[in-house]
Amino acid sequence: MDKALLQELDEKRKKGRAPGHVNTKKNAQSLHPDKLSARERINLLLDPGSFEELGVLARSQNKDLYDRSPADGLIAGCGKIDGRVVYVSSDDSTVLAGTRGRVGELKTQRLREMAEKHNKPYIALMEAGAGRFQEINGATAAGVGNRFREHFRLSGRVPMVAAFMGACFGGPSFTGQQSDFITIVDGTGFMGMSGPPVVKVGIGIDVTREEIGSGQLSAAVTGQADHLGSNEKESLLAIRTFLSYFPSSCFDLPPVHEPRPAPCDTPEGKEKINALVSENHRRGYNMEQLVRMLVDGGELFVYRPLYGRNLLTTLCRINGRSVGIVANNPMHLAGALNHEAAIKARKFIDLCDAYHIPMVFLCDCPGFLVGPDMEKNRMVSLASRMLNSVIATTVPKVTVVIRKAIGLAYIAMGGKTMNPDVIVGWPTSFFDAMGPAAGVELVHGRKIKEAADPEALRAELMQKVLEEGNGYLAAERALLDDIISPCETRNLIISVLERHPQPRQPGFKHRIDP
Repeated sequence: MDKALLQELDEKRKKGRAPGHVNTKKNAQSLHPDKLSARERINLLLDPGSFEELGVLARSQNKDLYDRSPADGLIAGCGKIDGRVVYVSSDDSTVLAGTRGRVGELKTQRLREMAEKHNKPYIALMEAGAGRFQEINGATAAGVGNRFREHFRLSGRVPMVAAFMGACFGGPSFTGQQSDFITIVDGTGFMGMSGPPVVKVGIGIDVTREEIGSGQLSAAVTGQADHLGSNEKESLLAIRTFLSYFPSSCFDLPPVHEPRPAPCDTPEGKEKINALVSENHRRGYNMEQLVRMLVDGGELFVYRPLYGRNLLTTLCRINGRSVGIVANNPMHLAGALNHEAAIKARKFIDLCDAYHIPMVFLCDCPGFLVGPDMEKNRMVSLASRMLNSVIATTVPKVTVVIRKAIGLAYIAMGGKTMNPDVIVGWPTSFFDAMGPAAGVELVHGRKIKEAADPEALRAELMQKVLEEGNGYLAAERALLDDIISPCETRNLIISVLERHPQPRQPGFKHRIDP
């Protein structure tokens, strides 16, 4: 082949890999020194030297934009994370202000097709605005939006990850929300229906990006981000860690790692876990500390740690196997379930079930919160959705009642009627249809009011209720499989995982809704 042809190819590839407006990156880095370029993000995310680029020669077909659109502002291809193939795209905000072009959309469409065909995870590193106006204005806009259907097709089939590295208002926010794991960078990542300029034009209100969809707002207030990275590196490493718990697709089983001892495996650890939870149900304790004592190496990957903090949802490993844990946290709202907890639990449970990850429920819950505020937040609907997700699970389930197991919340936390593979209680476990104080007042309120010593009678009736709800009575009635000591919990979970048959032919179960 003529050397001139090869030289021409080399020159075109160099142009395709060139950055856009260099000052754009310099301006961004002056405000945020840790900010990376689109290619630097890929290099940090993937195993060294594993990236294979797709569409490097792509450019905008608009004649006015052609020379200013290397790779059409989107770096795309496949690579490896921990030796496993993934497909990844990375927006280049230095190209035409990060707007999404028609050719770039064809590249992402190609990536999603390959992810579905080859059953591999799909990762989007996003710093893009809405569609490029010059290419989709007018009647052309009637044909946009294929990406949403493509994400829908991938949901529940391959793990999907979205990272909000910059301003991603409009379309990128929607596809991000269709993903299984969403990380947003504090200070530089933003999501929302529309950015400040569109809000100003649309409804005449001046707002900032922070007010619409900052990292803190998305992770702690709206719960639309599952992880908040302090910088881009932290978000990229979180993606690697998240995927380490999952199979490449629903047609595989989760990877099994070398088992490691847990803190509770030592004599000192056994004493510590046995002493951690007080028999006084009004005394709080750190549920995350308890869970860390049960899992391999004491390591957790917490899902939405800043949202719905009354419920802990976390990935971990037990005896080398991926496990999802849902646990009430008495340090927040006494561990009661509210709308935030129900929203978080529903997606986490769906996610674990879709990818064959066994689940452990640690129940210490005084019930669902009640009152006008909860009704305004659609608590009935959200609680029902959480119940449906628990009912639908087909993965191995272990339920451990630590202390309070009250009413509908107990059922939602993997109670007996949810058909767990094992359900046990600790010696501190207690069951009732509603909180004992509320039950006593509801049934005996008039009698207490008319008593010569109302407080003495109330205390007597409370004691009787507590005795009648004792976990040992539930075990005697075969409503629990056993009462165990706290230090026996890890071995019980391991026993269930070892004897539960793995699906011989794992496959698609259901999609995972935002």
